[in-house]
Amino acid sequence: MAAIIRISRFPGIWEDVLECEHCEGQGECEVEVAVPDYMNGGYLTTGIGECPVCYGRGWVDIEEEDAEE
Repeated sequence: MAAIIRISRFPGIWEDVLECEHCEGQGECEVEVAVPDYMNGGYLTTGIGECPVCYGRGWVDIEEEDAEE
């Protein structure tokens, strides 16, 4: 279960959001990176990059279905 955290998107307005479980709130995680190779067509490897779930923010919005519970 993800932790609920409070953020301020606008001054004086606080919102409850969920910490991203994919990157554990860091905003970066291990992702697939394409490496071009003009002789063999390229390949995929892993590297540290922006989290694809939270887009580097470290948190995700609470969905309406989760908020009702």
